[in-house]
Amino acid sequence: MSSSLDPTLATVVAPVGSGRVLVAVDGLSNVAAGPMALRIEGHLRERFPGHEVTVGVTTCESGEISLRRELSAAPAFRAPSLALSGVEGQHSALRAVLEEAVWTSARVVALVSAEAHDDSADWLGTLLGPILDGGFDFVSPAYLRHKGDAAINTGIVYPLTRALYGRRLRQPLGGEAALSLPLATRLLEDADWGRDPATAGSDGWLVAKVLATETRACQAWLGAWPRPDGPTEDPSQTLARILGMLFREMERHAARWQRVEGSAPLPTFGEPGLLDGGPQPPIDRFVAAFQLGERELASLWGLVLSPGARVALRRAAAVPERFRLDDATWARIVYDFAVAHFARLVERRQLLLSMTPLYLGWAASFAAETHGLDVKAIEDRVEQLCRAFEQQKRYLISRWRWPDSFNP
Repeated sequence: MSSSLDPTLATVVAPVGSGRVLVAVDGLSNVAAGPMALRIEGHLRERFPGHEVTVGVTTCESGEISLRRELSAAPAFRAPSLALSGVEGQHSALRAVLEEAVWTSARVVALVSAEAHDDSADWLGTLLGPILDGGFDFVSPAYLRHKGDAAINTGIVYPLTRALYGRRLRQPLGGEAALSLPLATRLLEDADWGRDPATAGSDGWLVAKVLATETRACQAWLGAWPRPDGPTEDPSQTLARILGMLFREMERHAARWQRVEGSAPLPTFGEPGLLDGGPQPPIDRFVAAFQLGERELASLWGLVLSPGARVALRRAAAVPERFRLDDATWARIVYDFAVAHFARLVERRQLLLSMTPLYLGWAASFAAETHGLDVKAIEDRVEQLCRAFEQQKRYLISRWRWPDSFNP
């Protein structure tokens, strides 16, 4: 008997029936993905006993991405391969995984990281269940994090994506996902693989393709965030990479998002929330970085930002002990940079890197405002920020349509 799923918040129960479950573990970012693949395969066979389970690891050899099996006794993959594609060195294995899913008629295909997950949350069941038992085509993950984690998502990715596409996907670039066979087939046939191989298959590309269409999507809270081990990317490089993905997809789907007003929640599975504790962001250091940027990047920002935003930034920099950046100003700043990227007002790489001091200024302001707040109050504050992005969307559309003649 199939379970009945609450369209707003539910705990997924084990589905019944048959069909292939294909899971690809990210071996491109973690060369030690093999043991995790073995653990996942064993767990899936217990969790979904009525399904044929196949687990592989994405690998890159001689410039090609492919899948490999870890169990020596398991049947070999067809081993699809393709030339490397990706954004600024962040290679995507999505196409190889989609090829395998379509070739084997997998009922559901999932891409997961090789980091240790929160097994207490039944994360595999929560990720796969909405497709196997609920009829969804796309499941986007969300994770429990400390308040200071994922500030780029809180301040830019979530409110921007929500305002653009009108769907409240809480953590759009989670790095993991589950897809149905019909969606995998449609994505594999997309012309972008040949037309724009440098960006096709990225996290931003996948999420935009889903949100800009009528795909039946949901999100699943998978417990505590599987924090990556080892060295992390420089924050300014991370911000530039993420902004580049978002802004490129804005250009690709401009005709769609300019017709969207407001936003609506997505069906949600699992238990949302925040983790207790975590380090307090270094507010003073963030404000100092913003002030330095305000002095050294004033001429560049003057090419991008409206006069009103420039005045607001100068006022904020003048009183660092009470530094605040209001939501409407921040939303317009993000939109100004998106338009500048689209219109190539500044060399794109330089433009994206120049936003770091502005982002740190916003992060300092948000951290100061939310210090000491409980989970509900913090989420209410995020909701307020998202509404400001939605309210300022007419500003974005006006600038986007007439970037050369716009005079704020």
